[in-house]
Amino acid sequence: MKTKKIIAVILSVAVIMSGLAFWLVNAYAETVRLDDTKLGLELYSNPSGYDDKLWYVYTPTQSGIYTFYGIKNSETGGTNLYNTEAYLFEKTEDENGKKFYTQLAYSNGNPDYANYPGASSKQFCIKYHLEAGKNYYYAVGFLLEERSGTIYSKLIAESYDTANLISITPHCDAELTWYTDGSWENDSDGNPYYLYNISKIIQNMSLTLTFDDGTVLTSNAGDSTVEGYPIKYTHTQQTNHWYNSANVHYTANTLTITVLDKSVDYEVVINESAMLSVSGKIVDDETQSAVEGAQIIIGGKALTTTKSDGTFSFSASPGSYQVTVSGTGIVARTFTLNIDAVNVAGNDHRDTPVSVVTGDYVDDDIINGRDYAYITSTLPQSKRAAAKTSFGKYVGFEKSDYSKLIL
Repeated sequence: MKTKKIIAVILSVAVIMSGLAFWLVNAYAETVRLDDTKLGLELYSNPSGYDDKLWYVYTPTQSGIYTFYGIKNSETGGTNLYNTEAYLFEKTEDENGKKFYTQLAYSNGNPDYANYPGASSKQFCIKYHLEAGKNYYYAVGFLLEERSGTIYSKLIAESYDTANLISITPHCDAELTWYTDGSWENDSDGNPYYLYNISKIIQNMSLTLTFDDGTVLTSNAGDSTVEGYPIKYTHTQQTNHWYNSANVHYTANTLTITVLDKSVDYEVVINESAMLSVSGKIVDDETQSAVEGAQIIIGGKALTTTKSDGTFSFSASPGSYQVTVSGTGIVARTFTLNIDAVNVAGNDHRDTPVSVVTGDYVDDDIINGRDYAYITSTLPQSKRAAAKTSFGKYVGFEKSDYSKLIL
């Protein structure tokens, strides 16, 4: 519902050092309210240092694009001061009724100032879409602590909303690298997943907005607004994890882009990286001796078996995997293995072996009477004594009991 009827409404604001009159403001204690009755009014104050800000509250009577920027002194024609800055906030309230300020925009030297007559070089310039009836808060002051003096600025209502936004078209050539552009996190169930950092996508993305009156606006790559219309990016990676499209777990890598009341879903491309070498070691929980011949299973497929020293190795793409150790006499154990594309050396786990319980002679993943019967009837006499001792220690042990052991 927005855009381009140029109007001549200009609100001039001069923030100057002074001790005079009604509009003298202590930046720490007072806020100046701007409304349509004060159009063209010059305001005076004396911001000094980084923490000293003059706050203006403005409530637009019509929705549209407004620009707040530094200007020259209209009376003397002099230049404005360098190292000034401006913020734009709105006051919001959370579900508990707590009120706080949310920063919408910031500027300390936007080159867009050059588009406006009377602008002073290297000054702040905030162009933003404001909604009618909402309070907006502009804070103006110095970027550096040691600065003080006169700051001049101007608020312009550039255009009122006269058209409806009908489409958002994203443009982006950037892709994310599998298990590299992000970090490992845990979801609400405590399960690890890879959270991708979307900043690489945003920094390389531009948007084209099309309105029903024929107006077309396009942002530069990385802009947070499109000609003043704020862009919002959202995703649900915490619950809908992102994967390479060839991965069995892949559903969609959706980045939702919202401008005004319109949204569009963008599919983020994740490139699969090279295969990485992974190694580990399996030992007997009781004796800590190497377990030979144990199968290393991922996704129901046995990738390799352990050697005589209990070690194993295989190659896989970076990611988080559920690995099962199984084999004759072993109570099968499943654990999570993260294969890191950044810390490649960390994929060697031989110094932190995984222990398994042996003695499951009938392969039903529990140490019970059937195993004892096997020991006394089938196992060679020379091995029975040690097997009976082990049985007494682990009788009743099953797969779910591994959580009580140190991995």
